[in-house]
Amino acid sequence: MSEQAYDEKNTKDYDDNTIKLNDALEKISKNSDLPATQKEVARISGIHRNTVSEREFPAIRLKEIKKQRKEQEQQEQQDIKSKAEELTEERDNIAKEVVYWFSEFTKANKDRDDLELQLRRQIENTDFYKTEFEKQKEKIKTLQDKNEQLKELLRDVK
Repeated sequence: MSEQAYDEKNTKDYDDNTIKLNDALEKISKNSDLPATQKEVARISGIHRNTVSEREFPAIRLKEIKKQRKEQEQQEQQDIKSKAEELTEERDNIAKEVVYWFSEFTKANKDRDDLELQLRRQIENTDFYKTEFEKQKEKIKTLQDKNEQLKELLRDVK
């Protein structure tokens, strides 16, 4: 074989390995369960680890993937914190509302108790005044009867 045939074969192997490495890096980039390491790239691509480490672009791409994952994790943590803060604020607002409505309920119960007491007193007063009215009615009748008797006596005396 000629030297040119070896060069063509090496170029073809180099290109095939580049495609395999890119595919492996793409898989690692899309699946966060896969570790972003040269060992994993070698395992997925079927290329020896030394070959992977000799190439510059897999190491650069792995750093980018790690950075991207770290940023994503920080964003998720920030989202969790934001959600926790939102839930805490909502809980506090609900607690304030519960306290407000409980105080309104307590106030309404006190008002109801006061009104019931006033009603009982008015009923008692009504009963008292009814009996007083009946007594006064009896007195008036008695006085009217006496007045009639006196009128009759006066007529008789004339």
